[in-house]
Amino acid sequence: MALCSSWTIRCMLYPMSVVKSRLQLQRQNNEYNGMRDAFVKIIKHEGIGALYKGFWMTLPQLSASFLYSSAYERVRDLLQTHLHITNHSVVSALAGGIASPCAQLIFVPTDIVAQHMMVHNNPAAFGGGKKNIPVADAIRKDGLEGKRTLGLRVIRAVYKVDGISGFYRGFLSAIMLYIPSTMVFWSTYYNSLSVFRMIREKVTELEYGVKPMSPSEVDDRNLFLDQAISGSIGGVASAMVTNPLEMLRIRLQVHRTTYRETIVRLWKYEKAQVFTKGLAPRMVNNALYSSLVMLAYESVKRFSVLPEFKHKIVW
Repeated sequence: MALCSSWTIRCMLYPMSVVKSRLQLQRQNNEYNGMRDAFVKIIKHEGIGALYKGFWMTLPQLSASFLYSSAYERVRDLLQTHLHITNHSVVSALAGGIASPCAQLIFVPTDIVAQHMMVHNNPAAFGGGKKNIPVADAIRKDGLEGKRTLGLRVIRAVYKVDGISGFYRGFLSAIMLYIPSTMVFWSTYYNSLSVFRMIREKVTELEYGVKPMSPSEVDDRNLFLDQAISGSIGGVASAMVTNPLEMLRIRLQVHRTTYRETIVRLWKYEKAQVFTKGLAPRMVNNALYSSLVMLAYESVKRFSVLPEFKHKIVW
């Protein structure tokens, strides 16, 4: 059930990832002027199928999500049991940050292949210029068009150009991105839930004239809505805070420049746009994905709790 839900959510939101990637990889605004313009031009010139380029290559990330969730819950339990940290937002932020590198072992290589597929139709515009597209050149010269799928051709090209290490290009930048991203998400999520819980407690007190003595006495009718909105808030917050790091990661992986060269080029050509470029589709994607995933995640947790412990759980 959880696997099916995660796959459906990814399928719905994947076009946002394609648009976000192209916006962040273009130099200034040489191809698209924002999210809407990108959607219109991609569909008009390449067809709707272009919005799903690389989708199948990202499906292994479903297993990475379960790996991340398992590590997250384990670290969270250790922090609470051995370090006696009781603040939910602090515990979750630390656990999310620690668990994040585990998932990158699967996320990074699949992202690299998918990203090269996303820009396959115009590598000169999105690949960092004609001097930085050896992977695209290897694909063009492989003589396998029509014989193998684009995904397999990209994998072959990346290996031919860079070897195994090519699939982990920018691995450090991915860790630099996702550790703060997950920490911001979890801390924002639980702080938002706390605010909503305080509001519900106040409503319960006004409605019944008695202040709730425990969390289990608070009206749970709007809990799913609270979790959905909190997930969206957390997703938007993490996208806004880490957008420059996302720009660094994706350009390192696709443009194949060094860290120093990438930072210099970002400052030279984009300047303050590193904070906003591709941010709109990224915020929409994060908001919807986080909202739906947190609903599924919290529902699974709720159904997994034994009846004798339900009164002790603070949702």
